[in-house]
Amino acid sequence: MAAGRGGGGLGPSNGAAAPRALLLIVVAVLLGAALLWKGLDDGTDLVSDQPVPTTTATTGDGTPDDGTGDGTPDDGTGGTTTSTLFPTITEPPSEVQVLVANGSGTARAAGSVTELLVPKGYATLAPANAQPTDSTMIFFRPGMVAEARAVMELLAPDSPDLLAQIPPTGLAVAENALDRLEAADIVVILGADGRIHNG
Repeated sequence: MAAGRGGGGLGPSNGAAAPRALLLIVVAVLLGAALLWKGLDDGTDLVSDQPVPTTTATTGDGTPDDGTGDGTPDDGTGGTTTSTLFPTITEPPSEVQVLVANGSGTARAAGSVTELLVPKGYATLAPANAQPTDSTMIFFRPGMVAEARAVMELLAPDSPDLLAQIPPTGLAVAENALDRLEAADIVVILGADGRIHNG
């Protein structure tokens, strides 16, 4: 039989093993700290005009979860409420220029939706035509997200997915409506999806 090593360890102890282990630990800690710091400082702003999306937990059958962690549906008797946060409205409707542009293919749809805004006091611009599109959207200028949300709640309640900031490249409206587009604070583009009904 061959003689085994004494002490039952993995190998002979080496005087350089302890400093080497300490060096590896220090390198790992520094690397972890650098990655954590880099991940937290990604250069994005923490405050934005964009709405903050929310989610609602559901059970396996699709009913809202009551948040107790047991997977049972909400019985409506309590719990917490989750809501989407938007900045406070700063402009009265009479100071908000709204342009409705029809990209739905339905004749006079932009005029009908514009007529829904007038009794609410909005400063509406003459309706326009937009490039045909499937998707209805409500675009807003920077700083006008709360006002756009108010328009959304009037025309398509509980549809924050319709809201977006006007892109830097602009919007596709008829050439004769470019001056109105420039003047508008909020632009409603009606799409073929019919998410905003004209009454």
